[in-house]
Amino acid sequence: MTLAVICIKWGEAYPAEDVNVLYQGVRDHLSEPFRFICLTDRPDGLRPEVETADLPGTGALDLRWRGCWPKLGMFAPGLFEGVDLALYLDLDVVILAPLDPIVAHARATPGLHILREWNPNIWELLPVSMRPDRGAQSSMVAWRPGEQDHLYLDAMADPDAAYALAKNDQVYIGVRARERHYFPEGFAVSFRRHCVPHWPLNAVFKTVRKPRRVPLVVFHGVPKPSDVARADAKQWGTRNRPGFGPVDWVLAYWERGLDGSRQAIAADTAQPRRATSHTAS
Repeated sequence: MTLAVICIKWGEAYPAEDVNVLYQGVRDHLSEPFRFICLTDRPDGLRPEVETADLPGTGALDLRWRGCWPKLGMFAPGLFEGVDLALYLDLDVVILAPLDPIVAHARATPGLHILREWNPNIWELLPVSMRPDRGAQSSMVAWRPGEQDHLYLDAMADPDAAYALAKNDQVYIGVRARERHYFPEGFAVSFRRHCVPHWPLNAVFKTVRKPRRVPLVVFHGVPKPSDVARADAKQWGTRNRPGFGPVDWVLAYWERGLDGSRQAIAADTAQPRRATSHTAS
């Protein structure tokens, strides 16, 4: 079986270092061989282990630009030939624990697996089954290539219907996926909701604690990992959840990714770029 870890880098929203850091995080936390594929319109600066492919366009959806729709491109037919399972990760995630349970979970059940959007913290007093379902959260998605091609084909064939149904690709994927399943709650947490205390508690408890036994920390909205992984970081975040200074465990993760990227690029300077599979070291 061939596993591919997928990311998307489009436009100028994210630099190459975000892809390179994500690759290092996957390499450090995945035990089986994998291909790492970046769908991008700007491949410059990526470390040599990263395969690149053109991100399929989303036609009329791009022209009207209601929300963001690029993730539909990863469901274009024939894009991942020879891949049995694709695991998509946003560039603004931090990986803290092995990804193997996530891969095993996705392999065990057919269909598309996606995160469930988090509720406001007060709802966490109730079991997940009793919380309002706010829909899908697409920072992590797993599927078998070929089984969800309709997500791309149907939207391209009738953009008006896609617009009528959803405000962006995340909502559309969650609503239209075949055999959609939410990942278990313990696979990911929100940095903003679960790691940063709400005001005024964050004025007292300024240290952002590292989550335990959770593979993925999702930085949706603000801040981004790079915002809190700078030694000169001061205040960041939102009005109700501001944070202060660098976050040590994010800074360590980011620096390891950058160091690994520099070493890989330096070692590859005199060699031609080639696509290979990788095993975590």
